Amino acid sequence: MENFAQLYSKERLHSFITKYQDLIQVDPHKEIHCGIIHLDELHIAAQLLHQGELVAFPTETVYGLGANAKNAQAILNIFKAKKRPLSDPLIVHVHDKNNIYTDKPDFLDSFAELFWPGPFTIVLKSTQLETTEILSAGTGSIGIRIPNHKVALELLEKANLPVAAPSANLFTHISPTSAAHVFNDFYDQRVHIIDAGRSDNGIESTVIKPLGNELHILRLGSLAKETIMKKIGQSDQLKHFAIKYENKYMQIEESEEDIEKELVELNVLERKSSMEAPGQFLKHYSARINSFIVSFQQNSIGQQIDLDLKESVIIDFGSELRNRIANLDETKYKSLSENYDAKEAMFNLYDSLRWAELQQGAKQILLYDFDTQINHKVQNDENVLSIQDKIYRSASGQKIYYKNNKFYLCQ
Repeated sequence: MENFAQLYSKERLHSFITKYQDLIQVDPHKEIHCGIIHLDELHIAAQLLHQGELVAFPTETVYGLGANAKNAQAILNIFKAKKRPLSDPLIVHVHDKNNIYTDKPDFLDSFAELFWPGPFTIVLKSTQLETTEILSAGTGSIGIRIPNHKVALELLEKANLPVAAPSANLFTHISPTSAAHVFNDFYDQRVHIIDAGRSDNGIESTVIKPLGNELHILRLGSLAKETIMKKIGQSDQLKHFAIKYENKYMQIEESEEDIEKELVELNVLERKSSMEAPGQFLKHYSARINSFIVSFQQNSIGQQIDLDLKESVIIDFGSELRNRIANLDETKYKSLSENYDAKEAMFNLYDSLRWAELQQGAKQILLYDFDTQINHKVQNDENVLSIQDKIYRSASGQKIYYKNNKFYLCQ
């Protein structure tokens, strides 16, 4: 097995940390074990995947933590690195739609023509992979997609492997949209990071599962529900499908200790709470400090809470929070889009949450509530539903009501 020592050199690490010095936060008591891969070294990344190593790579959605989907131990290493329960299935990335499903349904080619490469994941039964049980959380169904990113596609072609790849972040933490975000979560682990700038979309792929004549959206993502409906409605092969979506906010049943025990005993098949797709937990995409959605709708108001705006980071949309809340600290303020563009907000959401948790003295993040009536025209409003979902999960559903410089918990 080749070690590729240049990936771990002090000079390369120093250059990377200097490049992203405003984004990186390292615990001085931990050793750095990860490697940095340059864009002209994708052949090395491909070899590392064949060797069973973990490679973090960019896609148009977010960065993925990749492993050889044919190698059970490599897949387990993803779960262990992320501290992710085995009940949370993985998505497999390919560069050819024909190299994973054995019983390929007739409609797959039509979906592939419409949505691939792109942020569209389809969950189907029956694959050629012997690792299906662990990839699918014991459900027997695997989600696959072809990413629409030059680097990702080149890596997949060079490796010529199906690559299992959830988002490259610690379980429940904010998904990464840059190599620096990946580094912050995994610098003390054996993870190899391809540095390729920011992801284009900013949030994950949309996950769908065909059931009869219905397409069930299992996870909202950067491909809008309206876009899917419009495209399949124009397809003679797919227009009979109806779109179904139901919010699923599952609680995380295990503690970190439970998850560690599960990963040692590998008892995924004994679990009864396995999910059909990732991204369905209530607590997800969360910063390391408490987060609240700020509501201005006087519904089910609970007790008043003591919340210091000087210790709060504000993540706005347009200038809605700035115009409604007095005495904001402008140094701890960001708007997802000054122009009320939902697509731009989607692009900036995870990056802003990562920025927020690094602000000195910050104890909580206050997020704009996309359920609030906006007095401006929202551009690309088809993306609002996905943003709402990610914000709700990032705050674990916690809402607070603001009135007359006071905050109240929403029941």
